[in-house]
Amino acid sequence: MDNRDFNFWKILEVIALRIRFIVSFVLIVTIISVVVALLLPKWYKASTLLLPPKDEGLKLGQLSGAEDMISLTSGLVLPIRATPSDVYARILKSRSVAERVIAVNNLKDYYHLNSTVDILEKIDRQAEFGVTEEGLLEITYVDKDPRMAAQITNSFADELDRLNRELYSSRAKTTREFISGRLREVAAELDSTRVVLRDFQARYKAVDLDQQTQLAIQSAVNLKVALAENEIELNVKEKSLSPTHPEVISQRQKVNEIKDQISTLEYGKGDSSYFNLPVSEVPALKIRLAELTSRLKVSETLYQVLSEQYEQAKIQEKMDTPTLSILDRALPPELPYWPQKTIIVLVSGAMAVFVAIFLALFMNYLANLERNSPDDYRRARIFFGIWRGRFPRSGN
Repeated sequence: MDNRDFNFWKILEVIALRIRFIVSFVLIVTIISVVVALLLPKWYKASTLLLPPKDEGLKLGQLSGAEDMISLTSGLVLPIRATPSDVYARILKSRSVAERVIAVNNLKDYYHLNSTVDILEKIDRQAEFGVTEEGLLEITYVDKDPRMAAQITNSFADELDRLNRELYSSRAKTTREFISGRLREVAAELDSTRVVLRDFQARYKAVDLDQQTQLAIQSAVNLKVALAENEIELNVKEKSLSPTHPEVISQRQKVNEIKDQISTLEYGKGDSSYFNLPVSEVPALKIRLAELTSRLKVSETLYQVLSEQYEQAKIQEKMDTPTLSILDRALPPELPYWPQKTIIVLVSGAMAVFVAIFLALFMNYLANLERNSPDDYRRARIFFGIWRGRFPRSGN
């Protein structure tokens, strides 16, 4: 074909002249693609959708630190835009989960592979774990057997939940052991504080310091008044009677007895009854009693809180309820995921049309070249002969 005469209509003319070749070529390619599509092994894709647990730990009341110990993801520093679902998706890709799935489904015999590395690579190619736009966890698996594809997909969900519960239970056990040890320490401290407080109260008869102080002060006031009255009476008698007079001596003894009572009341000498509280030591006794009482209340409160959390931790450790909510459990797919026969046939047919038109134009070009320029045609034959492995003989 002469380039100077090249135009669209000549292309249509060539297509019209070689329409049989084009149709035959397209039909042959299309038939071959249909046969290939039918012979290709079918692959089925099963999927399941999970709702991961909230990012929170066991509720341990006021012990927020213990909650952090139990929560699986609360202690992680996640990258920007990363969510706990991304963490669970990465856990699904771990070797521990894959080995559990292999053991549960006996995949070494199913895939006829003895090497753990080979079967892990195969699972990695056929499994896919992702997070949807809504934050849900999606697990998909592709296999030639639709039933096996669904079974393995569900196994991934089950093993993830089992691993999650084991980790959760392990952290609950660690927390229980920590609380148990702290509970023993607090119990010992509580007993010790009770003994110290009991000995203090027994020594100083300090049962109710406020009431005892009030009684002591009232007694002191009464004694002071009595002392003043008796001293006045003693002075009167001393002025009117001799110092050796029996009444003067009796009155003086009475005054001395009242002074002794006041001294005993102030310094706690002699009498050790409940009512004999040494007034001079009241401030120090109040401070010591307040300190011991405060320690006792703190120990009692802490012991009560730890006892409650200890019981909750024991319950959590024994719990075996699912932590992942399966929204859509995988079912054996009815239609194959691959090959998509219709697309294969359509794409093959479209490509065959373009290739057939190109071959028709090229064949027409060679025919014109042979007719109009034999030397160029000979050179073209030599060139294509070299590509086909045919080399020209010397002298031709």
